[in-house]
Amino acid sequence: MKRIFESSELVQAKKELVFHKKEKEDREDELMIANKELAFQNEEKDNRAAELVIANKELAFQNKEKEKRAAELLIANKELAFQNEEKDNRAAELIVANKELAFQNKEKENRAAELVIANKELAFQNKEKEKRAAELIIANKELAFQKNENLKEISDYKYALDEASILAITNQKGIITYANQNFCRISKYTVDELIGQDHRIINSGYHSKEFIRNMWVSIGNGNVWRDDIKNKAKDGSIYWVDTTIVPFLNALGKPYQYVAIRSDITEKKLAEEEIRILHEGLEQRVKDRTEELESFSYSVSHDLRAPLRAINGYAEMLKEGHETQFDEETTRIVNNIMNNATRMGQLIDDLLAFSRLGRKELVMLNIPMNEMVTNLCREINLEQGKKAIRFEINELQSASGDFVAIKQVWVNLISNAVKFSSLTKDPIVEIGSAKKEGEVVYFIKDNGAGFDMRYSNKLFGVFQRLHSNTKFEGTGVGLAIVHRIITKHGGKVWAEGKVNEGATFYFSLPQNQQ
Repeated sequence: MKRIFESSELVQAKKELVFHKKEKEDREDELMIANKELAFQNEEKDNRAAELVIANKELAFQNKEKEKRAAELLIANKELAFQNEEKDNRAAELIVANKELAFQNKEKENRAAELVIANKELAFQNKEKEKRAAELIIANKELAFQKNENLKEISDYKYALDEASILAITNQKGIITYANQNFCRISKYTVDELIGQDHRIINSGYHSKEFIRNMWVSIGNGNVWRDDIKNKAKDGSIYWVDTTIVPFLNALGKPYQYVAIRSDITEKKLAEEEIRILHEGLEQRVKDRTEELESFSYSVSHDLRAPLRAINGYAEMLKEGHETQFDEETTRIVNNIMNNATRMGQLIDDLLAFSRLGRKELVMLNIPMNEMVTNLCREINLEQGKKAIRFEINELQSASGDFVAIKQVWVNLISNAVKFSSLTKDPIVEIGSAKKEGEVVYFIKDNGAGFDMRYSNKLFGVFQRLHSNTKFEGTGVGLAIVHRIITKHGGKVWAEGKVNEGATFYFSLPQNQQ
């Protein structure tokens, strides 16, 4: 069994071997075919590789050509864009040119029309020119006539000037080249003696070198010069002339000669000198009379005190001893005697104060006005009691002055403001100051009775009053004292007012020099 089994396996192995052999042969055939196929494919591959090389060269060539064509196309596009732009520019230029041509054609038509008008105008002007030529001939004849008339008129002016004035003409160096008869008559020199001389021949020596130099500077600059000159004649007599020197200028604006026109004012100058002497004498007489009047006022005021005291004393004794026996009228009369005696005493005191002002020397100090005025207003309000005044005191500048005298000014002016606003429902007094050109101006303003500006010139006179004594008491000396004090300080005092609307008093003093 074992041997049968092995024989069957052998047969099977042989079959298998045959099969494998056949498979091998098939594989060899297939391998041969595959080798041939492979050789064919390799040959094809070589062919394809050669073709690929050729194709790559062709492709490279085509790419290079394509790049060339792209570059050429780019250049062509740019050229085309440039040409399009140029075409647009040419089109725009053509439009402008057409417009310009149309404008020029229109202008040409206008010029043609203007030329027609101009030709007509030219013809008209030629005609007018002929007329003007004819008129010019007439005008020349008229001008020749006027020239002759002007020469005659100039001659007449010269004659009038010679007759009315003292006339001299000099060259630019001041040498006399012409002198009329009036000059000879007043200077006592002949024409021959004056020609070729300068004006030093009549110099009186009265005027300073600076005066003469300023005159020459003025006329040398081409300016007309005017002033009064004192001259000396040939015989030594003195005469005054009102002088005007007129420079005649050349094309460069420089004087080439001077014309001196003078008039005799000797009598006027002598009269002025007499008036000056009379004025000085009058001032001295006024001064003497003022001193006499002040002395008289002082004496009279002093001598009146004793009888006034007696009158007042007797009236008081009469009233105290017999008042129970008086009827109403007697009482009124006695009271009037006492009141008038008191008022007369106050008037005498004011007159004495006024007369002393003229003799008293000022002691100049720097005065702190704020402090002075504030204290005075406080004292006045204390005296007023329940009728206190509302004072509005602004910042007051200090000033130079006599302390006592300026205090009296403030007392008088503030008291005045208080008195004349006493009948007002709400009396207000405002006080202030301002600097002005080296001085200080002070003001005292109230809302009281005021005054009529037509009578303002009477305010500062002695015994001058614009209100009745029954309404507002006073002696009429207070403002006169203010005026004298301020005037003595070199200042000014004035007032402004309106009836029933208050008044403002002003005075000025030299500014405080600290």
